[in-house]
Amino acid sequence: MTDKIALIIGGSRGLGRNTALHLARAGVGIVLTYNSQAAEAEDAVAEIEAAGGEAATLQLDTGDTGQFDDFATRLADTLEQRWGSTAFD
Repeated sequence: MTDKIALIIGGSRGLGRNTALHLARAGVGIVLTYNSQAAEAEDAVAEIEAAGGEAATLQLDTGDTGQFDDFATRLADTLEQRWGSTAFD
């Protein structure tokens, strides 16, 4: 699964975090989102990177659709800067 990038919504804790960690161990690059738990999201990224994976985190409140355009821009920038990619898998 190398050369793949996954977007995990709610990846800072619980099932989302476990999914992110599992995919990262398989070689998948991870972009995970969080709503209000920035420290937990950064901890998840640090854990992935400590294991040799690549990850980034972005804030997103999925209940506020007004954020979606800005999120899409930030996601595109992150994909380009971190992985040299224009899309996730």
